[in-house]
Amino acid sequence: MRTGCILLTCVVFGTVASCFSPCIAETLPPNSGPIQAELVGKIDAGRAKIGDAVYAKVKVKWQDNNLTLQEGATLKGHVVAQSARSKTSKSSQIALFFDSVEYTRNDTRPLRLTLAAVMAPDDSDPDSSEYQPLSDAIGVVLQSNVSSGPSKGNPVRSVSASAESVYFSPRRDKRPKSIAVGEVVGIRGLKLSMGSGPEGSSVLYMSGRNVHLESGSLLAFLPSTSEALPTNERGAADSTNTIPAPKAAAPSQELADGDTVAEEADACIPPDCNLALPLGEAELRSKTVSAIPVKEFGYGVPVDHEMYGFDYDSAVAYLGPAKLLFTFNPHLLFKRSNAEAGLAKLHMIRAVVMDLNTMKIEQTMDWRIHDANQYLWPAGPGRVLVHVGRELRMYGSQLKQEQTIVLDDRLAFVTTSPSKTYFAVGVVQERHSEKIHRELVRAEGREPEEDVEVRVLDAKLHVLATVLQSSRFVPPVLSDNGEIGAVAVGQGRWRIQEQTWDKQKHVLGQVSSLCRPQMTSMVPNLLFVVGCDRRGDGRWYRVFRPNGKLLLKGWSSSEELEQTVTSSDGGETFAIRVVKTTRSIGRGSLFQTVDLDNQQICVYRVENGKRVFGFRLASPVPTKQSFGLSPDGDQLAVLSGDQISLYSLPAQ
Repeated sequence: MRTGCILLTCVVFGTVASCFSPCIAETLPPNSGPIQAELVGKIDAGRAKIGDAVYAKVKVKWQDNNLTLQEGATLKGHVVAQSARSKTSKSSQIALFFDSVEYTRNDTRPLRLTLAAVMAPDDSDPDSSEYQPLSDAIGVVLQSNVSSGPSKGNPVRSVSASAESVYFSPRRDKRPKSIAVGEVVGIRGLKLSMGSGPEGSSVLYMSGRNVHLESGSLLAFLPSTSEALPTNERGAADSTNTIPAPKAAAPSQELADGDTVAEEADACIPPDCNLALPLGEAELRSKTVSAIPVKEFGYGVPVDHEMYGFDYDSAVAYLGPAKLLFTFNPHLLFKRSNAEAGLAKLHMIRAVVMDLNTMKIEQTMDWRIHDANQYLWPAGPGRVLVHVGRELRMYGSQLKQEQTIVLDDRLAFVTTSPSKTYFAVGVVQERHSEKIHRELVRAEGREPEEDVEVRVLDAKLHVLATVLQSSRFVPPVLSDNGEIGAVAVGQGRWRIQEQTWDKQKHVLGQVSSLCRPQMTSMVPNLLFVVGCDRRGDGRWYRVFRPNGKLLLKGWSSSEELEQTVTSSDGGETFAIRVVKTTRSIGRGSLFQTVDLDNQQICVYRVENGKRVFGFRLASPVPTKQSFGLSPDGDQLAVLSGDQISLYSLPAQ
């Protein structure tokens, strides 16, 4: 019995601290208190029905004497009563009761919870993806300076000394500092009556319109007890019981001592930096080209179809100065195994290795690919990393399999450092049972948040560190010294910064973009960045040097898309492709293959960003990996129509 005792709770997003009256302080652990969760999907009294399932994700680790809830655990409730606004009733209400929690994929347990407070979702940042450097979690220096002992000369996985896996904390949002038990913040006209409904449910009610909660609303729960908290005359709990809410996020992050920021307005002044200017007529005429017909390999030109972006149906990569790898989907019918029966995107990829001196095929191979994501990554001179089935395979120049990694679950991503010294491999760890997974997809309208195990590997695919993070985080962009990320520092403003494995921060620049900048690292430790123009539907692109200075600056109109980069292994040149369309296409808009007019590919010097070669080619193929530079940078291969064109590049 807790008669005469008032429980005061203090909650900060990312941590939980509790303040208790002396009479019960000794009976509760120091980190119990309200359970903070985020609503999954929308709730509307005009559409909800009694019995409908309602889900919320735990945002902060919580525990009491008998129970621990990890961040990401799924709380399940249901609608126990509902009435919509009508001609005869000007008010609406909906009663919610939460009665179970899914700890892991196969572990669901009863847990009676009372909804105690509601806060509107944080809409201050339209970009829902998150970024936090891997080194914040692993805390390691991957290039060890150990000079003796068993770790001499070897990378150090110091994460094993502190934890087997590490969870990232969620981003703090910009909502009020505290709310009272029974209070609703940020949703005009909405009231909460705590624990007063059927089955001990909490009732949300509103006059003049239907009760409506947006996805992402913050919910605070108290474990249900036999006694109700004291309430005031309006039905809300006594306001002396407060739940401090997430602390407001700072408008910008402090820079380390000595850091400087290269503003977007900084001039691009030759000869150290160049502008990506339109091609001249003389450049378009002076080309030496040979072609390889690929139709005889079984390749077919993609038929016209709708898309939101280019795919990974085919790829071009060099396996040596005179060896070219061409992979593509031959669209063959094949028999599925029982294990493959549920793979909706299962398809076959054919790999063909050609000797460019003799123009003969040296090797062919077929791979079974489980999804429509990227399956091939250049992995250094003469090597490629390929995702086949539930494996990552390293192949040499003759497609000889050198190493294999067996994956426990779905592959989320693979990223590589420019010199291919490090690889980051993300593998999905399913949080939910198949049933709850389907219900969450239906409620949220997208794939639910999952855990992703990120493994940092060396060039021989040995594991250096393992980190557990949310699938909402953007895949890491690796440099040769650590990781590069885009940090929001204001509305439409981003700081591009590198964080080394030993947690040293280096600011490369600050840019303005209406969308999260997309980044690609390339040899020799350069960074290609694409952002959204703040004045229209166009896109800009930049190439940064390791010291943060601009090397190249370009801009594309809304009639140009798929700005993509590749570089030579020798680090002398890089190439940028921009695809021209026949009409203006807004960001995130649907388009078709027939909307593609031509592709412009330009080759630039790493030394000063000067263009040394450029051309336009009709019939662009809507695939991301349709062009590649030879290792020494003297040849460019481009897939277009039903042939691969080979261009001889000027000597450096």
